Parts: sequence; structure tokens; C-alpha cells
Amino acid sequence: MPVAVAKYAPVVAEEEEDAIELPPLNGTTTACSGDDEDDYHDKCDGGLFSDNNIHKSLLLYRRGNVAVPLNYFLVGMVQGFAYPLMNVYPLALGASEAQQTTLLTLKGLPSCFKILFGMLSDHVPLYGLRRKPYLYIGWSFSSLSLIPLLLCSDLTLLSNTNDDQDLVDTTTNTTTTTTTSSASHWTVPANAPSMALLCACFFSWACGVWMADVMGDALVAERAKHEAVVHRGNTQALCYILRGLGFVLVAPLSSVLYSSYSNGAWIIVAATTVVPLFHVPAIIMLQEIPPTVLLPAHEQLQALWNTACSPAVWQPMGFIFLYLSCFVTNSAWKQFLETCLHFTPNQLNALMILVGIMAFGGIVLYKVVFYKTSWRTLYIISIAANGVFSALQLLLIYDKTFGLPPFVFALGDEAAKDFILGVQYLPMVTMMVHLVPAGIEGASYALFTTTWNVASSLADSISTMLLGIWDVSKETLAQGDWSGLVRLGILTTVLQTLPLVAVGLLPHSVDDLQQEQQRRTTDPNYYHRGAGMTYLLVVALALAWTIFVDVMNIVSPGWMGES
Repeated sequence: MPVAVAKYAPVVAEEEEDAIELPPLNGTTTACSGDDEDDYHDKCDGGLFSDNNIHKSLLLYRRGNVAVPLNYFLVGMVQGFAYPLMNVYPLALGASEAQQTTLLTLKGLPSCFKILFGMLSDHVPLYGLRRKPYLYIGWSFSSLSLIPLLLCSDLTLLSNTNDDQDLVDTTTNTTTTTTTSSASHWTVPANAPSMALLCACFFSWACGVWMADVMGDALVAERAKHEAVVHRGNTQALCYILRGLGFVLVAPLSSVLYSSYSNGAWIIVAATTVVPLFHVPAIIMLQEIPPTVLLPAHEQLQALWNTACSPAVWQPMGFIFLYLSCFVTNSAWKQFLETCLHFTPNQLNALMILVGIMAFGGIVLYKVVFYKTSWRTLYIISIAANGVFSALQLLLIYDKTFGLPPFVFALGDEAAKDFILGVQYLPMVTMMVHLVPAGIEGASYALFTTTWNVASSLADSISTMLLGIWDVSKETLAQGDWSGLVRLGILTTVLQTLPLVAVGLLPHSVDDLQQEQQRRTTDPNYYHRGAGMTYLLVVALALAWTIFVDVMNIVSPGWMGES
């Protein structure tokens, strides 16, 4: 199939110290700058911070590359500011369980459009560049999306509770005494944002953040081609760790701001708006790797189609979709903790922040200890263990906490589950990096992450649908009737263990994945059109259904009979 050679590679000055060097398609050494050819090494030792035997595009500390890890870190930071606010602020506004879950779903829903962002940047370069302009667009859009919340609504919030706590009113610089019981009654101003406005602003914000995130993924996918096969995925893993680190460092600060200041919500939204500005200098210095070829739109779509029809793709991605879509949570759980166990906003946010911390720890542990463990074995053990810890939530309902305070017991249970998820994270990333074909790095990697995110969003929408099966409304829980909550907890635990039946779709390791990919050169019947069509159709239908459920939960709360 003929391809069009790229005509728009950015010009790199010969004297530029940080010029990115590129290997040609035939594997011989060359450079796109005037650096001495002896300086170039087409073999990579897998290290990320060593100048020896490593492609310069993988040296993330160089000024031409520093925008890549910084982009991930800033994504983690803005999510760290916004997510704690989104976790507890709807409770103050009196949102239903379905609306609360929908807001949290909407923050991730734009990630389901990552394939569109990837195809756009792959095929529509701006001023000869495929990534930098879209980084500017994404971050600018995310910041502008939150301005209506700052200018057109009152985010001030006071709590009236039973235990004494000093609350600083920054509008008057006075300190008043309020309380910290979770069963607080919130004082909400008349022009507080509606749930519709809150959802619209944060959905638009998330669109910009995820566009910037896609550009980061594309930049890493391009650079990953220069990693040694045995180390491929190291750069992506490091960048994801940095994103988790950004979240872990900022999320506690966001929680403290929300709880300590009457206009803490306003401060958080303002910080989320301003933080992306710190990325501008690094984006200016960013040096893109010029594409070796520029595929026309129809050839790019054909390449994506072939990718989807490859068993090396649809089998593991099919498992990932099933696994994540079955990870259905109990959407009434947070309401139970707040209404019945009187968890404070700080405690609710502590549980959410723990997600980032323990997932971060699980990623590191996998990298250090379980890197050579069979992927199938890892998933069998982790899915079974997750089922056990999910079932332990029932003990908290029945006050069987082995002498531990409810918050400590809930904290430990959540920590174990999130740690397990973190351990599972890098195998999925490694698989996706190895499946990316040349020429459509942005679109193909975005297809894989879109599959991942659509499945997660589908699980969230299913969790809201399950609220209508049994009565788990706030009023019912407050009256002490928790039978529906117990049944819902059992059902979600069973759903989370279902993917065990499909673990066989996963390869055991990178070697197995590569052997499967090599079959395409020897097996004339390698590609399965029916399987590829099913894979893409399921993802598309799941995305459409998730959007429909989220919209209905916002405009018509309780449309399925849920609380």
C-alpha cells in the first residue's frame, strides 16, 4: 500500500543542542540535526536518565523533552485539585446518588473520545506540528471551561454541625466556630451552581484535559519506538507514575482547602484554572519527532481497521473491556458512609485520595517485583483478591470491624482494593504500547485507551442503573433499612469476579504477544474481520449508552426509578 511521505516535519536548527535524532526506516543510523553521527546510538539500554546508548528522545530531562513528563504531572495536579471537590461538593448541593455518580463519570467520559483526538492530531497538523498546537488547545480549553463557575455562581459554603471547628471566612478575614460531624447541614447560597452547570463545566474541563493527555500519550508512543523491545513501556510507565504522583501531592491540599475555608471551593476551581499556565514554557521548548510517513485519512482508517482485526489486539483488549466494564461499584456506598456512619468530607476525600496513593504503590510494586510474572496469573490472583476485599464491605454494614473504628476499617479495605488495581495497571499499559503500529501512533494508542475508558464509564453507568433495583435512597438508609445496600453490595462483588472466565484471552507475557503479532506474516487468515467489527461495535455502543445514561441522570434524575 503506497504511503505519502511527510512534508511537514518541523525544521530543527543544526546548532540546537537538544535536537532529536531519528533512525530511518531501514535501521541504519542517521540524525535530523547536525550532531556528530558517532554521537548517535540506535540501541537503547532502557535507562531513562543516562546519556549512554540511549536515544535522545528518551532522555526526558532534556529541555526538548521535559514537556512530556511535565504534561503528565500537571494532568495529575489538576485532577488532584478537582476530584476531591467533585467527590463531596454535590453532597452539599443535595444531589442524588445518581447525580453524584454521573458527575464523577463525566470527568472521565471525554477520555472515551481519545481516539478522535488522536486521529485529529495524527492527520491534521497545525503549522507543521502534530502535538504542540493541540497541547495549547487542550489546556486552554480546560482553563476557560471553569470560568463560568468562578464568575457566574457563588461557590461559598458554610457547614453547620455539632462538633466545634474553626472555619475561616476569607471574605471577611474572620473566624467562626462551626462543627465537624459528618451529619452536617450545609448552608448553600441562593446562587450556588446547579448540578447541570457543575456537570457542564467539569465535562468541558475534562475534554481539554484529556486532549492534552492524548497528546502526551502520542508523544510517548512515538518515543517508545526507540526503546529496546525488552524495555518497551518503561517511558510510558514512568510518565503514568508521574501523573499519579501529581495527584497524590495535590489532592490532600484540595481536601484541606475545601474543609477549612468558606470559599475553599472557589480557591480550588481557581487553582485548577491557573495551574496549566505553568506548562507553557515547556511546550514552547518541546521538540516533536517528525513522522517518517504521513498516512492519508483513508489509509489511516485502513490501518486502524487492520489493527482492530488483529487477534493480538482484539483478544487482550476484549479482556480489558470485559474486566473494566464488570468493575461495577456500589453507588450508594458513599451516601451510606455520609448519612449513616457520619463520615466527614475530609474522611470521604481521604478514601478517594487513598485510591491514588495505593494505585501508585501498586504500580511501583509491579515494576519492582512482579514485572516478570505471567499476566494471566497476575489477573487471576488480583481479581480473586479484589472480590474478597469487596465482600468485606458487608462486614462494615453489620458493624463487624474487628474492633477497628469504621473509618479505619473502610480505609484499610479501600487501600487493599486500590493497591490491587495498581498492580494490574502496568500490564495493560505494556500491552497497549507493544500493540501501537508505526504511522498512526496517536490514533492507535488512543483507540486502546478509549476502549479502557469506555469500559470504565460503562461500569459507572451500570452502577447507577442498579440503584433502582432495591431502595437505597438517603431517606431509607437514614431510617436504618440497609437491606437493599447489602443486596447491592453482593451483586456488585459477583459482577467484579466475572472476568475470571475470560483470562485466557490474555497473553502470558510480552514474548507471547510478539509471537502472536508475528503470525500476521505467515498466516494468510490472520485477520478476523468479524472479531474486529464486534470489538469496535461493542465499544461504540457502550459509549453511546453511557452518554445517554449520563445525560438522563442530569436532566431527569430518577428516570430509572433510582434514588
